[in-house]
Amino acid sequence: MSRHPQHPNAQHPNAQHPNAQHRNARDPSAQDPSTRHPTVRGPGAAAPNAQDRQGQDPAVTGWSHGDRVVRWTHGGGIVQKDYAGPTQAALAWNGRVLVVEALDDTPYTPTDKAVVYEADGTELVRLAPPRDLVAEPSWVFGFFTAHLDAEGRPVLVVATQVGDFWGHPDLASGTLVDVQEWR
Repeated sequence: MSRHPQHPNAQHPNAQHPNAQHRNARDPSAQDPSTRHPTVRGPGAAAPNAQDRQGQDPAVTGWSHGDRVVRWTHGGGIVQKDYAGPTQAALAWNGRVLVVEALDDTPYTPTDKAVVYEADGTELVRLAPPRDLVAEPSWVFGFFTAHLDAEGRPVLVVATQVGDFWGHPDLASGTLVDVQEWR
């Protein structure tokens, strides 16, 4: 079983623990309503890929690969998420924030370690990698990084025992689309 090294050019790696805290500068005790299920909810559920979303994007601030805290700007305040483990990627796009949690390549462990948040910190969807990428589902380890492509769309990289794959998140299905082999 191979362990996949982190891509040295990853600009926004991040991870999140399912019990992470959501903090807004105006309400430091607010709880994060995150779940472990890839469901779409909250504002924007009718247009899950949000291609036409307007407004200013949140900005991830002061984050580095491996940090256990991710912060981003929203409405004059700061949203903060705390994680039990090191984060792999954190990036903002189209009014949302994508966080990739620490990769665990142990077979049969949860692989839904990428979360999309609304700018206010509300969890929109927890992404899971497609299970049909390889012959045996236990060979899929999970997400290990994310970045924005030339068109500003998020790209997530999935690590498997037999090679890596990349694709774009589909917020309606909670998985990736346009999946290709990562070379």
